[in-house]
Amino acid sequence: MILSTLLALESTARTAHERIVVISDPHLLAPELITPGSAIDHADAAEVKMMAQSDAIMSALTDSIIALKPAVVLLTGDLTHNGERASHERMAQHLERMAGQGIQALVIPGNHDCNNPYSMRYDGEKTVPSASITREEFAQIYSNYGYGKDSRRDPSSLSYCCEPIEGVVVIGIDSNMDELNTLTSRGDSASTYHNGGRIKPETLQWVIDQAQQAKQEGKQVIAMMHHHLVPHFDQESRLLTNYIVNDHNDVALKLMDAGVHTLFTGHLHVTDVATLYNNDGNDSIVEVATGSAICYPFAIRTATLDRNQHSLDIDTRWLTATDACPSLREQGRQRIINSTPGVAAMISGKAWSKVGSHMGQLKAMLEAGGGEVNLPENPQQATQLALRHLKEVLSRTLLAVVEGNEQDQDIEDIIEQGKQGIRAMIEEVAPSQVDNLWEFFQSSVYPQLEPLVRSILEDRNAVGAPLESHTDDLRLKVTL
Repeated sequence: MILSTLLALESTARTAHERIVVISDPHLLAPELITPGSAIDHADAAEVKMMAQSDAIMSALTDSIIALKPAVVLLTGDLTHNGERASHERMAQHLERMAGQGIQALVIPGNHDCNNPYSMRYDGEKTVPSASITREEFAQIYSNYGYGKDSRRDPSSLSYCCEPIEGVVVIGIDSNMDELNTLTSRGDSASTYHNGGRIKPETLQWVIDQAQQAKQEGKQVIAMMHHHLVPHFDQESRLLTNYIVNDHNDVALKLMDAGVHTLFTGHLHVTDVATLYNNDGNDSIVEVATGSAICYPFAIRTATLDRNQHSLDIDTRWLTATDACPSLREQGRQRIINSTPGVAAMISGKAWSKVGSHMGQLKAMLEAGGGEVNLPENPQQATQLALRHLKEVLSRTLLAVVEGNEQDQDIEDIIEQGKQGIRAMIEEVAPSQVDNLWEFFQSSVYPQLEPLVRSILEDRNAVGAPLESHTDDLRLKVTL
């Protein structure tokens, strides 16, 4: 019995030593940058992110990570709210607390973290500029967390390579474009901000060289970066251009060929996993995106190394409360629901930019068919029309997407509710022509939309293609 207990303890210790924790997008705003007042109240109320509680959440996450006793913690970018120096220094204090327990944290910057013109302090009733940091200063602040002497650095970016666990090489890839930002606070004529993603050609070659060298030495490779590389739903690269790196398919195939098969990302604030296969279908890269640490459902990934299988067993858990906010999860969920009007406005705005100029023609055509016609006359009216009939189904969809494993929801019910909402919109717009317009939607419009709808709600990629994939968002095994 004693021997069995000792062996079990040894196994537990070995598992912990081989465990990796992943969090993303903590968007930390240092407490010293907040003086209570209307400025922080208004900014926080407008966010899905729990920005005013970000430091308390990071403290609770640090406690959870220390309890898990992993060997390594990966933070996949957007460490700070808007790149404030004080926020970076505060984040480094949290990482130092992990280091004090023997836990190595590794970071990579996100689009919010460097050269950010919107770095500010919330000072009572007003906001005032706060010092941001350069890319060189980012490497200095996080010199113990990926940018120190034990790492190899890419001379062209903030990418690096290190071996935090014997035989396991982590490649942090800098996918940001903040070098193009301009800041009036640094003497530029205007402030500009770029949140899109790219991997420079020279950086891509450097990453390929590091991965190939690691594989030649018989080591396993894990990569991380901020932006997506693999689309998490069909048409992501067209609809959400700034969330996926330029030339993503070509870059993914090159990394796959170099031996990178597992990539951790963030940026979109969804907990989702997507798989991309090569053209022959005999090789793949799996991208594990983790939702924002300060947004519902407050995801934490654990990945346990299985050396025999050359794989990672990934599990997902959730932060449910902090000392100051026992109802964190409920409050965060409500913020997702409250964001529905904003999402509806964004969708309506994009749609209006494509069809708004044709509304006069459409109105004339409908009026020729007889009866009352009530088309919206601007994007705001289009948004209100959509909210009257689609608000609940849009909220259900948002919750399903951020929680992951959307297919566990009653997808057919969500789709049917969405269709009935669209029919109700048609009734309001052209009440005397409902049947004909509904038939047109069913036969000609929805078949064009269905692959995208199914991709999002059924968690499928390349819907209908020979290499269509479906990957569990929350619990899975990935090959290294």
